[in-house]
Amino acid sequence: MTFARLSAIVAFAACTLSAGGVAHAQLAPYHDYRTLDTPHFRVTVAAGLEREGRVAAAAAERAYALLAKELHEPRGTIDLIVSDDADYSNGYASPVPGNRIVVFATPPVDAGSLRLNEDWLGIVITHELTHIFHLDRVRGVWRLAQDIFGRAPALFPNSYGPSWLTEGLAVYYESRLTEGGRLKDSESHMIARAAALEHALPAIDALSLGSPRFPGGTAAYGYGSLFVAYLARTRGDSTVRRFIDTQSASLLPWAIDADARRGFGIGFGDAYAAFADSIQRSVGDIRRPLPGWRELTTHGYYALDPRWTSDSSLVYAASDGRSTGAAYALSLDGTRHRIGRRNALGPSVPFGGGLLFAQPDYATTSEVRSDLYVDANGEQHRLTRGLRLIQPDARQDGTIVAVQIAPARASLMLLDSTGAQHRPLRDAAADETWSEPRWSPDGSAIAVSHRTHGGIFSIEVIDVATGEARVLDRGSYILSTPSWGADGSVVLYTTEQFGVPALAWARADGRGLHAIGAMSGGDSSSTGVYGAVVSPSGRTLAATALRADGYHVGVTSLRLVTEPAVAATGELNVMAASPIDSQPLAAGDFHAYSTWRTVLPRYWYPVLDNAAGGGYMLGASTSGSDILSRHIYDASLSFSTKGAHPVASLDYRYAGLRRPYVDVSLSQDYFVERDLASGTNGQSLGTLLRRVRFAALSTAFVRPRYRTYTALAFGATVENRSFFTDPGELYARIADSAYTRSYVFPGAFASVQWSNLQRPALSISAEDGISTAATVRVRARSGDVSRTVSTSVVGTAAAFKSLDLPGFAHHVLALRLAGGAADSRSASSFVIGGTSGTTIQLVPGYSVGEGRRTFGVRGFDAGTAYGTSAAAGTLEYRAPLTLGGRGFGGLPLFFDRASVSAFTDAAVATCSATPLFANACSTAPRIGRTIASAGAELLLSAAVLDWDTAQNLRVGIAAPIAARDLAPRPVSVYLAYGFSF
Repeated sequence: MTFARLSAIVAFAACTLSAGGVAHAQLAPYHDYRTLDTPHFRVTVAAGLEREGRVAAAAAERAYALLAKELHEPRGTIDLIVSDDADYSNGYASPVPGNRIVVFATPPVDAGSLRLNEDWLGIVITHELTHIFHLDRVRGVWRLAQDIFGRAPALFPNSYGPSWLTEGLAVYYESRLTEGGRLKDSESHMIARAAALEHALPAIDALSLGSPRFPGGTAAYGYGSLFVAYLARTRGDSTVRRFIDTQSASLLPWAIDADARRGFGIGFGDAYAAFADSIQRSVGDIRRPLPGWRELTTHGYYALDPRWTSDSSLVYAASDGRSTGAAYALSLDGTRHRIGRRNALGPSVPFGGGLLFAQPDYATTSEVRSDLYVDANGEQHRLTRGLRLIQPDARQDGTIVAVQIAPARASLMLLDSTGAQHRPLRDAAADETWSEPRWSPDGSAIAVSHRTHGGIFSIEVIDVATGEARVLDRGSYILSTPSWGADGSVVLYTTEQFGVPALAWARADGRGLHAIGAMSGGDSSSTGVYGAVVSPSGRTLAATALRADGYHVGVTSLRLVTEPAVAATGELNVMAASPIDSQPLAAGDFHAYSTWRTVLPRYWYPVLDNAAGGGYMLGASTSGSDILSRHIYDASLSFSTKGAHPVASLDYRYAGLRRPYVDVSLSQDYFVERDLASGTNGQSLGTLLRRVRFAALSTAFVRPRYRTYTALAFGATVENRSFFTDPGELYARIADSAYTRSYVFPGAFASVQWSNLQRPALSISAEDGISTAATVRVRARSGDVSRTVSTSVVGTAAAFKSLDLPGFAHHVLALRLAGGAADSRSASSFVIGGTSGTTIQLVPGYSVGEGRRTFGVRGFDAGTAYGTSAAAGTLEYRAPLTLGGRGFGGLPLFFDRASVSAFTDAAVATCSATPLFANACSTAPRIGRTIASAGAELLLSAAVLDWDTAQNLRVGIAAPIAARDLAPRPVSVYLAYGFSF
């Protein structure tokens, strides 16, 4: 077995999830699942979610019927999975290898742009089903290719489009076909208005999911849907279907502007220019969001949920792009300091000398749960476990009220100051949510936002002693972020009654007057006020306002806000409560989940490669998984054009256990051992080939967390080596007995890795953490184990430190060390030299890039030296250069950001004094000599033949500074992909 093959097995076994970076939940394949069949769907849910499955099935059939009137129907049965594995709202869809949709049942309590809906499962399914209708549409040569190769990922032309188009279509139809949707919510409109007010509307080629500029990937949804709605309004609803049909047959899938001219009658570039002009002309002059408004924050991006800690200081949640999300203390002169890191943005409230907050984290390898934490004296400790709590608030005596998440509902819970004792305050019904609770100053009541099925919102005050509630406002529009006046007589909140988030307040006893602030939907200068809170003295109001670069916290005098509005006060007029319509439930019986329905291969790619010994290898490769990713596999098989030497591989993972993953790897390959020549005249007669059959069984235990990642893998391997000749009749003439027998090499390995790296949104590198990994390998040859058993160990460690110097991101000082050692019986070598990076797949099955090198040294060839032990080190200084966030017109290119680095590399390979295999070590003058280089690199983060997924491209120059005679040239210029480490 080659060392590279073992490295691939270890990587497949151990590196399953991202390490210490942005974390995302996925389906937990180890649950007990059930399936309900409907005319167009297979609805699969974990045991206990049958009711949500019936709701989803009915909503899916309704959405299918509505979309079928608008777009061409997709092919085959659609798999729909309803998951409760994450405490946030989300969904995703894919046409590969079959049409599949996953939705998380958690209602959008925290996601403001999703809250406007008549039924959460209904709207998210409509959105994701639009993706299936859009992406599954295949015509022309693409349909012919699928008839031959199956549902191969590369053969869906509509999937090549930019995300602003894909997501814009889905948001357009979610809003068109339901009573809610993001086009009816204010957020996207306000983001566009804020940009227009500051003449900063993004170009169409800036609407990327990978955009580094505010609002980041949200722009693809917001601007994309506004633009699609503009096209439908100005060109007619039927043109949307015409465009999708045109796109699905386009020979050049990236030529979307030409498709738009055929579908909409106008190119996207010209249409977007008119769309942006219409937004620009719709706004007035920029003005302050409230009278006397004074902005305290300057960083943009996200500054949310201000809370007063005294009359002169606030605490708020921020993600400024340069640093990971955190809570910050903010004084009224604008001075701020970082209090502590947060896994998600949300309120931090004073609590017993510290701060109480909620944040999510992994509970298992696949499940993300939110609980309460306390930040005190610079340390964080967990207060609850497994209660799924968000949006806490604390009374002066330490009693806590928080929102408890559950499938398709959100309730209210009361807890004592330790979190150990708790009881429900409001148990939510299906598709009902209680959110953003706030204690009154005297602790007798709680103001809360309440949403019922059908999309009716209300602001209510709950008397804690009696449990009775008073409704202060109710409507079919979002009412949110209630808070109290200093004396507890007034409740402030945000209303979107007039299309713009506006400050409103009402008497807390429900008998008084209801006032709306000086904003209305007709005011084109307004972008909204969010989360207003009054200082303890009652003199100052703090809130969040939206600007072109993001959200900002500001303050004003409460008197300046209330006096003009009170004069315009009218009698309280609360909308009557409407009956809650029960959710339609699909009929039928659930049955046990069947893997075989979705796990079988649905496509194949051709394989063409050079064959060992001459000729070519022709074959096929495929991959697949069932809808739960319980079974995952990748397989290939190819044959030589000479009719012999088949090559095959199979990698399979079983993820149906809570822990661990179980991996199986099988392969057969042929390698050229040496050329065979005539002993008399040296004429080439043929080739001696080495056949390697390899099998591995391994397990991987992973422990992902939002801030750390730990993985342990171990397994057993066996390798069989046999020798053949090409042509075959030469084998009888082999005189060396070493090639006339086969060999079996049993082995075992163990691997561990740990990381706590941080990656802020604008970062140019990993920051502020370390990453370590080690692998131990034992290998022997059967029949002579005592003399051939060998052990080797490889370890790496990298450390990163951010430097708060000028630039759009932190500068980073990065250090990496690597070492490897094997005993004298090892038949494998540690190789030094070469440029380290990653590989990038250009088309399925074909990649470019040299890949990761453990002992790389830039400016030297790979394999400059090798031995039974090696050590290497790299020191880099990385600095931001420029922030892009733009494309190049209608081309499928997107420039994300650029950085530069200066580096020095060094490595040395040494050899055991008595190696069993002489060819395991380089000879003098290479062995034992330190090679080193220094140089600089330009790193470009850009998407090529894509609009949304940036790759890292490095252009570098390196000069040897030690062992110059072993370098191929005095100065080397090179191209590499990915980070050096």
